[in-house]
Amino acid sequence: MSGRPRRDPYAGAGPPPQLTRARILDAAARLFYRRGIRAVSVDEVAESGAVTKVTVYKHFRSKDNLVASCLHMLDDRFFSWFVTEVESTSDDPRERLLAVFDVLDGWFRRRSFRGCAFINATVELADPAHPAHTAVVAHKDRSRAYFRELAVAARVDDPDAISDQWMLLSEGATVTALVEDDREAARRARKAAEALLAAAQPDAGVPPRSPRARSGDDD
Repeated sequence: MSGRPRRDPYAGAGPPPQLTRARILDAAARLFYRRGIRAVSVDEVAESGAVTKVTVYKHFRSKDNLVASCLHMLDDRFFSWFVTEVESTSDDPRERLLAVFDVLDGWFRRRSFRGCAFINATVELADPAHPAHTAVVAHKDRSRAYFRELAVAARVDDPDAISDQWMLLSEGATVTALVEDDREAARRARKAAEALLAAAQPDAGVPPRSPRARSGDDD
């Protein structure tokens, strides 16, 4: 299996300096994730992106539009990272299904971890009419679809039920890891997932934790 290209789900490779829009998005996404959407002004985004405030508004009609664009970008970044990580753990479909929680475990243990950018945005931007809401829903739909894809590959009897359960376990573990500073949350979620998988297919057995699972680092 190939090595992972990056260790942070929301980090980009860094846009070329001539791509102004990409540079603004990269700066805004980094600030919003670290400090919160409402705490960061457009002036700060402009300064971090080495552009003027006028330039920011040339590319984005409003801060709300900028936030929504950031979330769409982070959705692509996250899944590029997440799918690569999960699929690099094993060639066994059932182990990949459980490796979801091993990948989350490594992420939760990073010092840069500040929770899920999409859950955080939902908390800050409660208005369902906010442009960011579409990006949040799209991310959840994409997550559920990927979990279902893994479940189908693992030949579980009810992939829709498993994907729903994986959503609850993964999101619950993410919130618990952030709010309670509980770095063991993903490991406990995996144990629950193992029990659900065993109950769903009692004759199949549950694979052991992948020896390739990564435990995070100190970045």
